[in-house]
Amino acid sequence: MLVFVSFIISMISATSVTIVEPVDGETYDGDWLPFRAIVENENELPDSVHYSLNGAPVVQIPRLNTDWPTYMQNYQNHGYSESPAPHDNTILWSARVTGELHEFPTPVVYDGMVFYTSDSIGTAETDTLYALSAATGEVIWTYDTGHADDAVTVVDGRLYTSADSIFCLDAYTGDKIWASGYGHRDGSTPIVENGRVFCGDGANIVCLDSIDGNIIWITNLGEFTASCLGLSDDLIFVPTISSSTGLYAMNTETGSIVWQNTDCPGYYWDSSPVIEDGLIYICSIEGYALAIDALTGTTEWISTLAEGVSATPAFHQDRLYFATELEDTYYCLDALNGSTIWTSPYSHHGSSGAADGLVFFGESYPTQDSASVVALDMETGAEVWSYRTSSASIGFGSSPSITDGVMYYACTDGYLYAFGTGLKYTYREDYFYADVGSNKLIVTSFDDGVAVAADTINFTVTQTGITLEPSTRLSLQACPNPFHFSASISFDLSELEWTLVTIMVWENWTGE
Repeated sequence: MLVFVSFIISMISATSVTIVEPVDGETYDGDWLPFRAIVENENELPDSVHYSLNGAPVVQIPRLNTDWPTYMQNYQNHGYSESPAPHDNTILWSARVTGELHEFPTPVVYDGMVFYTSDSIGTAETDTLYALSAATGEVIWTYDTGHADDAVTVVDGRLYTSADSIFCLDAYTGDKIWASGYGHRDGSTPIVENGRVFCGDGANIVCLDSIDGNIIWITNLGEFTASCLGLSDDLIFVPTISSSTGLYAMNTETGSIVWQNTDCPGYYWDSSPVIEDGLIYICSIEGYALAIDALTGTTEWISTLAEGVSATPAFHQDRLYFATELEDTYYCLDALNGSTIWTSPYSHHGSSGAADGLVFFGESYPTQDSASVVALDMETGAEVWSYRTSSASIGFGSSPSITDGVMYYACTDGYLYAFGTGLKYTYREDYFYADVGSNKLIVTSFDDGVAVAADTINFTVTQTGITLEPSTRLSLQACPNPFHFSASISFDLSELEWTLVTIMVWENWTGE
């Protein structure tokens, strides 16, 4: 019996659950509250996580997927993760998979694997794509791609990359599914949407069938693009390296040019379009930041900066984060008007990654012989932590990714680094209902049907929030009903107010 008890205690001590929201001991003036918990489980995903409020039956909590499946996390190039992030420079693991020059691709993280194309470690004729364990850094498989310069994209278990061809591989095995023949080492990270692959090929933008790689359309822009593309509202946004051609918006269905903006003083070199709320944010190598209307191509504002901005800005809560490459200035700009909120004395060629109140980047062309990974406070720009590498003189050209509490970064010292203490999984509900008065919340993590870790908090609710009385709740009908793939639900409100619609889904309905 003593052995059994010791075993259970050991299992519990090896894992942890932390309730982030609601806050322990806090008082709230509404009864609909956000919920978030962080679970550590020896670098393995728990079987399930549940909560119980005030002794009520347990409710399973959905996991928030914080994968980083493409350059800058999404096709709008936000560079932001809702994951926890490392708040010190502890290294979880490092893998010797990089070289000493031109390590530009961003590590991509998908379903417990990290994908990185080393840009200078293979033979003179090829670069090597690595698939590694996100938890340990162990190499799972490799694939020789030919020369490559940008991050891969992983969608539904398929990996897409551009080198001497645009490839599609099985993400789990590395087996080639197809190669298109189109492609260029500076051809950008592929965008995969609605069964189509969009990618640069020199001065061309190509659209391929994602299943077999067959060409759908190809459009020549007459000028080279060195940046990655952006996608929003059925438009592909393409920066070029000529001020006379500037930035294009292209129709995803036909490849036709919708608009062209040539207001940029200078040209775009590696800076990619960031899209949010109908605006595009992008930086010029000659030292400018622009905001452009995504539907019309009209320039909203231009800000003058220090020269040498090649980075794609990271975006979060109406702020842009990026550094110059040559003049040791890291910027935080107000996305509403382009004004400077703060600066810090750092340089960086690649782009930043942001999460958990921190923005991460690696120094480029350091004044010393080696460059540091740096974490700044997103609010103030103050340095929170740094880690000095033994990099070559070029320092960092890559961009970081942040997933499940770990920040991944490729350096020119030969190593791909994973900063953090272990994988931290996020479980979240946007809102859950609490009782007026005192509340006790318990969150429990399970493995193999056994409760292995738990956290308990107490909080108080003083009054109801914005809710409907039972007599005024609506009984809504889907149309058509029954339905197979989609249905519409409509209702009218007597006045503008916050409305909660809950949809119940029966997964195993047989139609009988």
